[in-house]
Amino acid sequence: MEEKLWTKKYILAVSILFGICFCSNIVLSVLTIFAKNLTGLDTYAGLMTSIFTIAALSVRFAAGVLLDKFNCKRVILSGISLMIIASFLFISCDDITAALVYRAVQGIGFGIASTGASTYVTKVCHPNRLLEGVSYAAIANSLTGVIGPSLAYALIGKHYDQFQLLFIVAALIAVGTFLLMLLGKDAHQQTITSSAVKEKNKKIKRNALCLPVMILFLNSLTQSAITSFVSLYAISLGFAGAGSFFSVNAIGMIASRFVMNPLVKRFGQFRTILINSAVFFISVFLLSKVTAMWQMLVIALPAGFSIGAISPIINTFMIQNMPANKSGIANALYYSSMDIGYAIGSIIWGIVATMTGYANVFFIGALIQIICVVFSEIQCKVFKLR
Repeated sequence: MEEKLWTKKYILAVSILFGICFCSNIVLSVLTIFAKNLTGLDTYAGLMTSIFTIAALSVRFAAGVLLDKFNCKRVILSGISLMIIASFLFISCDDITAALVYRAVQGIGFGIASTGASTYVTKVCHPNRLLEGVSYAAIANSLTGVIGPSLAYALIGKHYDQFQLLFIVAALIAVGTFLLMLLGKDAHQQTITSSAVKEKNKKIKRNALCLPVMILFLNSLTQSAITSFVSLYAISLGFAGAGSFFSVNAIGMIASRFVMNPLVKRFGQFRTILINSAVFFISVFLLSKVTAMWQMLVIALPAGFSIGAISPIINTFMIQNMPANKSGIANALYYSSMDIGYAIGSIIWGIVATMTGYANVFFIGALIQIICVVFSEIQCKVFKLR
């Protein structure tokens, strides 16, 4: 008999993760515009993403330790509380220094809350349904990538200058998520004690986690170019409706979740990663060559699909190859790998954009994916994994 996935606890956990990610994603793609409106500089636009990700990174492992030792609920509520404070502070912000400070507070809150919510999701999932559970939770995250940017662009107006209403909406989303978390109960990691699983775990070495961490980092490095500079790239080319890119991109991510399990069963985890890294390379390379908005939208779909397929596979691999009582640390490692990529990428791409233009941001970002293809092949050969 197949274990049940869609329990009340799982639905609540996914809903909480959705709210946390929605509060973040509704401002993520437009804060670069907000920063440029305040300063006129691309460097500060990139810093808005870097400060956020560095702040989130700084608390990931501390949050992971707390989640493995103490109550998930309290850790998540503390993170959401910081997100609420930051969102309300942004409403009256008109200074770039203050904006960077508020963004750091928001990042700390998001780092705690998202690590906590992801761990909460894995704890309420049966191990046999873990990949599916992580995948559907990732769909919830991706949905915020569809709704968030579209709603954000609608709220800030066609002249990109009505940010106060956006920050009010973000604050209300955070408050709603806090209230939802109050309804939740703590959960404990479920385990499988069969000899088959124990034997499998013996065969997997901790060293096998190194390359997946690097692949996740490099994917995030390239993805940060898209997150931070696609809007400004589209505006510089005179394209209208830049927010549509993120909506189509997120649709691609969502689509990948529904076909990922069959793909993994057919090709294996790391062959699937290899294929999608190659698709991501082609997509981002073509993004650097676009001459019309419709071309960006066509590219957005496979780019979203490929990155959407890679992340949950690596997340599940990390959880499966850590001790059952270390799921918080596993999720912290997963998010930290991405945070480092986003933080470094936002700074580097800001410099590249200033010195050589936006197109080269995506050209260089695409080349990075070749390394991911090589790493995936090495992972298959060295550790005898598919």
